[in-house]
Amino acid sequence: MAATSTSTDLPKDQYQHYIPRFILRYFQDTQIQPRTSDRNKKERQKNFHKARKTGVDQDTIMLYDIQSQRFEHQPIGKVHGNINMYRDQRNTQNVDHLEQGLSRLENDAATIIRSIHLATDARRDVVTMKRKELETLRKFIYLMHYRRTPLISSYFDENHADNAPLREYYKFLREKYDLRTKNDIFLFGLKYILQTPHHKIVTAAEALWEKYGVMGFARMLQTRVDPKLIDNYPAVDYTDMANMSFLGIWQAAEGEEFVIGNNSFGLWEGVIDGEPDIHRLFIVGPKIALVLRANLVSDDRITAKLLSKAVISSTLVDIPTVKASSTYARFTFPRLADAKTAAKALGIYRTTPAAQEDVFTFKITMLTKKQTLAVNQVVLLNVPANGNVTFASPAAMRRTVESYLQSPEPYVHESKYLYRSLFGILSEHVDVSGPSSTSPGPCSGIDIVLKSIESGVIEFASTYDRAYRVYHLATVTDDVSKYNKTTSEIHQMTARAILKMKEILPPPPLPHRRRHFQSPYTLVEKLPKEESELFFALIGYQVDVLGVGPTNSDITNRIKYEAAIIGFTHWLCEHHRFLLFNRLFPWMDVTVFSFEGH
Repeated sequence: MAATSTSTDLPKDQYQHYIPRFILRYFQDTQIQPRTSDRNKKERQKNFHKARKTGVDQDTIMLYDIQSQRFEHQPIGKVHGNINMYRDQRNTQNVDHLEQGLSRLENDAATIIRSIHLATDARRDVVTMKRKELETLRKFIYLMHYRRTPLISSYFDENHADNAPLREYYKFLREKYDLRTKNDIFLFGLKYILQTPHHKIVTAAEALWEKYGVMGFARMLQTRVDPKLIDNYPAVDYTDMANMSFLGIWQAAEGEEFVIGNNSFGLWEGVIDGEPDIHRLFIVGPKIALVLRANLVSDDRITAKLLSKAVISSTLVDIPTVKASSTYARFTFPRLADAKTAAKALGIYRTTPAAQEDVFTFKITMLTKKQTLAVNQVVLLNVPANGNVTFASPAAMRRTVESYLQSPEPYVHESKYLYRSLFGILSEHVDVSGPSSTSPGPCSGIDIVLKSIESGVIEFASTYDRAYRVYHLATVTDDVSKYNKTTSEIHQMTARAILKMKEILPPPPLPHRRRHFQSPYTLVEKLPKEESELFFALIGYQVDVLGVGPTNSDITNRIKYEAAIIGFTHWLCEHHRFLLFNRLFPWMDVTVFSFEGH
């Protein structure tokens, strides 16, 4: 049993990133400050020491927090990380050895990723890497996926429903190494990947697959755990990602940018015959995304055939992505050998020092605007309720959110509630011009209506009628130029009420979590005065309890708040209609069946 350190032995707490600083620096807005990735090491160190002395960090990025619905600049040193995330208190000699190992890997990966950025800056469409660099990059992107914080709370919990097939393995592993918590298991896997060379990881996993076969391997996990597996299981997941997909490089369209969420690295997209993982996304800057594409769709003819049979479902599969060409330093395929023999010979060669000199040439795919926005849609769709989005420039982010709000896809419908406030904020920050959009101007339609209501020029038969009209003025998705500060305030309260309500509601059953459909119900447009008062007494009270209303209760803020209650009720109608019905039964029903929906 490993000894543990006492609190007096531990160094000071560290804020440790799950998205490295060098990636975040690419997202610094060059309109506000020089990007630190463009500054030399001496200048960055000078800024670091100045920040420690003054308490003001100039190295910041733009971030939109989903839960608070706020857009703000945050110091790079204090976002996308956790305190002591990689601290191994079981290692009494050096509790931060994993953080130090990650730092070395990140430094090597940063050099490689920097070369990709330089190639695109020089308008080159190819980039070359030696095998050693490629293996470093592969290990780096796998660990970017592995250390996403949402994974730590579920992937290593043996009692989690999704981990039932691994329960026996976790049990044996914990007993052998005295791993008391799921975080201990996480750190065990991290240590294995960091300290084991790429080719040895792959060799260990392939040996297990060859011994058991795919189905036999799954049965072994659930019944009799092979002792050889205990030490090498992290290799299986690593190699599955490495061998079942190939690496591609995507460049954002001219004038467009990629965005990242706090959980974006390793996000999967697309299914083949119901199975996930056509793509794994790794955005490493506003202009560059690394992507793992499934080998099954590496051939355009096979992909077209699968698409024609509706076997594939993916919004990104139309992006041209080809495998890297390889030049082996000292290997030629054996003549007349079958595929299995040739693959085995290549596998042996890969473990030799000579193979480190192999050269791989990658073609960089320049995406169209539509394809770039489709990548960002995947990111926005998967940001969790307690997550955030980072972007480089407000103008590009505004176009991303505009596209998202106008998407007809049913699976993005609910999450639109979470980004409408951001679009209003960005519309205030961006000088919108061009044929596709017009500036919202000094006073948009919703502000004119609010002023007319305040002055008594416009009157409504009931408070419900007024709130319904104002909310729908704030939610015209086919005319995004109407979004502004006022609409943002309404949608902020709506989104915060939805998020707080979802914390109270039980999660949906597992089979239903990824079902998306357009509700056939919507709200009535008008209610008589008596029913309107009853509605706000029942539903308005529910939102009051959630504590999302304005602190200043003047007439304008009150009208905005009532409009937000209508937005919240729309969400209930679309996603929790029976809950809405139960809140109002037997006094009233505010829903109406509509083939178009809301």
